Amino acid sequence: MHRLTLWLVCTAILILTSCQTKVIGTGPWVKKIDSEELSKIVISFSAKMKIDKHLELEDSWVSYEDYIKKLSLHYSSQRLLTVYDARLLLVELVEELLYRINNNSIISYEVEHFPFTADDLDLKINFESFYGRFADEQYVGLISLQAGCAHFYAFDQKNRGIDWTNDRFEPYTKSRELAFIKREVDLPFTDMHETNSRGLNKGNLDGTYFQLQSQY
Repeated sequence: MHRLTLWLVCTAILILTSCQTKVIGTGPWVKKIDSEELSKIVISFSAKMKIDKHLELEDSWVSYEDYIKKLSLHYSSQRLLTVYDARLLLVELVEELLYRINNNSIISYEVEHFPFTADDLDLKINFESFYGRFADEQYVGLISLQAGCAHFYAFDQKNRGIDWTNDRFEPYTKSRELAFIKREVDLPFTDMHETNSRGLNKGNLDGTYFQLQSQY
């Protein structure tokens, strides 16, 4: 009797612990994320940024499970910017990208939460100007947006970790607020420059000069 019981136990152990074929579902598989549509947004947006802002897309990826969690975009540029202009560039880039995502009839339903915000973006803009690297290293060399916080690093600090004397750290909401103020302040001077340029192109230098002077 004891031998029979022992045999039954050993047989059960062999059956339960032996190699078994792994069960893999046969589908049909459900495509939850429209990667092609998201790629269209990123590519068309980056093409516009290349023309308007002189930014070159270097890399991009998306983090998702059932829904899109985070979008990462890395750009490079040859521009020379102060922290004020760099902040404005970041905000203009982020706001237009978020607008395109949140107003897309497909992708807006595939984000983990709506609306998609700056907290869900991972952005980097690496500046590679020869002048900034070797002549005046106090221009912005790197912009980074992570977890809703903006970082601005001077050329002499972007590869050396954080040095609080030559970098700025602030919440994106503060960057957005300051950038909109700067754009509002700069607008009259931008309009003046465009008016002056049109006058010069027409060869009407005297008339343009008088018109600008008479506004004050």
